[in-house]
Amino acid sequence: MNKKQKIALVLNIIIFVMAVVGSIFCFGEIYIVATKPIEHGFKLFKFFTVQSNVLAGITSLLYIIFLLRENKTKKVIPKTINILRYIATVDLIITFLVVALFLGFIVEEGYFSMYANANFFYHFAIPVLNLISFVFYENTQKFKLKDSLWGISHLTLYAIFYLSVVCSHFNNGSVDLYYDWYAFAQKGLLIAFVCGIIVMSFGYLTSLILYKIKIRSN
Repeated sequence: MNKKQKIALVLNIIIFVMAVVGSIFCFGEIYIVATKPIEHGFKLFKFFTVQSNVLAGITSLLYIIFLLRENKTKKVIPKTINILRYIATVDLIITFLVVALFLGFIVEEGYFSMYANANFFYHFAIPVLNLISFVFYENTQKFKLKDSLWGISHLTLYAIFYLSVVCSHFNNGSVDLYYDWYAFAQKGLLIAFVCGIIVMSFGYLTSLILYKIKIRSN
């Protein structure tokens, strides 16, 4: 195993451990800094942050397993694993950006509450380490331009889910924040769809940038 692979292995182990710890904090409702819980139990999976970080933990574990197998048997890590890591990386970048540039400014408890407790792992530590690992240290099979669509596959499915929930609970010109947890529809359905388009556009731009980086690094 060369130096680059060893660093990728260590980083993915750290990402996996942080994803587990973050999930224990999240689902166990463990608070080091007092913040108001916004949901409980498996209902937390309605949040893109939770989905993307759990996905990152799973894909890091898979990468670890197949990297060790590659070192032992010389069988190359399957492209499917590379694509899953790609999807998780795009998801985490979008999570990081939405929190840093939007949600942090509208939450009642203040900007830095978005980086307390489980959110320290989910909104900052895991996205940053995952990006470093994927871009600089993870060897991938050569991506094709069409693979950039895989980068936003989960984001697209989530957008459909979120907007469907918002639309189905939109009454008399408004929707309760419980069903509009990102507050995109508080100024109307049109604004919600505009926000959705903006996030999807950022998502695909992120996917294309990562695609360009990976084809040049291979």
